[in-house]
Amino acid sequence: MSGPAAHSLMGQVSGERALKRAARQCMGRCGAPGADNMTWRAFRQDMALRIAALSAALSDGSWRPGPPRIEQFDAWGKQHTVVIPTVADRIVHRALRNAVEAVLHHDAYPPWMYGWRPRAGRPLAVAAADRHLRAGRTWVVDVDVAAASTGVALEDAITSVARFVHDGSVLALLRRILAALPDPLAPGSGLSPMLTNLRMTPVDLELAGHTAVRMTDNYTLFCTTLPQAENTYRHLVGLLHAHGMKPAPVKSKIWRPNAEDLYAAG
Repeated sequence: MSGPAAHSLMGQVSGERALKRAARQCMGRCGAPGADNMTWRAFRQDMALRIAALSAALSDGSWRPGPPRIEQFDAWGKQHTVVIPTVADRIVHRALRNAVEAVLHHDAYPPWMYGWRPRAGRPLAVAAADRHLRAGRTWVVDVDVAAASTGVALEDAITSVARFVHDGSVLALLRRILAALPDPLAPGSGLSPMLTNLRMTPVDLELAGHTAVRMTDNYTLFCTTLPQAENTYRHLVGLLHAHGMKPAPVKSKIWRPNAEDLYAAG
């Protein structure tokens, strides 16, 4: 592994400084209380003591995740299930993700992957797409992966991280977190974006040689002719099937869009 030293990662999860950073990141997003009814407002009272206790429990191995709340909601015409971890668990999820993604950004993620990672949001994905369209690759294979965060076994989720991170303490913590969830990649978990990215990484690697942009679970491959795009579409669908995924039929197509038409939610 050529990225940051794996043996140092657990300290980057359990240290008070790392946990405070993770807490600040989590507080920047709205969220309902978990099963313990602890709110961010309540957590901020005696926050230094709470962070210190959390750090000590992670360091000595006594930390255990709390039970998550399970909520369902309707969006974009279908029902979604989301887990709501406790406030403390969200901090641990985020701290672990911060530490692991320092390795993944270096060793796992392709430069044309956007979304679910820092400083790589939709505007940069649109700008990359615009460059490809202006270069004459105007036929776009636009494939949205169906249910990218479902259908992954616990061991497969852990293995996806273990390919890049060899710290046994970090992997044991990851196992403890995921085993407490109804699904390893359950939306709402602070680790779901990272693990979903890793699920698609094998497909990313096999797209070497293609002009591609991936925005979260949406692949766009840029081609110069319609026949090339049709062949590329079949190739991408085959790769997805080979790795236990499939395209969402309603959202997947070959077309000639403007860059701003791409990567819109819903």
